[in-house]
Amino acid sequence: MLSRIKPADKKAVGEDLREVFVTDKKDDSPDKGWKRWEDFVDTWKKRYPSLKNYLDKSNYFAHFTYLNYHHKTRSMIYSTNWIERLNRDYKRTLRMRGVMPDSDSLIFLLGKVSMTRTAYDRRVPKLDYEQKRFIWIENDT
Repeated sequence: MLSRIKPADKKAVGEDLREVFVTDKKDDSPDKGWKRWEDFVDTWKKRYPSLKNYLDKSNYFAHFTYLNYHHKTRSMIYSTNWIERLNRDYKRTLRMRGVMPDSDSLIFLLGKVSMTRTAYDRRVPKLDYEQKRFIWIENDT
């Protein structure tokens, strides 16, 4: 989006976007995020009329589903680099193999590719590791 913004406005628009897509508020929800998005568009649509196209809730509300997750994991949902890397590994493997006998063998092969990659073994930032699935005890003191 910032590529379509005039250089003089990029800093201000970028700051407003950071406020819209905030990740560290405990009581945030997709509806609150959408409201911030509507306010952002209302603020900037006078200078950039094409922004009003982004108010179609059926197309763009999904961008706020990250707010359904725990506030400590939201900051990790910012990039698709791991997914892009995995897709690239899949394409490379399938290009080398050519034809597969059936869909089960294809799923088996792709599962093997995803389980043997060490690029995905890095620790995730800003996360307190626990044995059970990201269960935290909140200290409100």
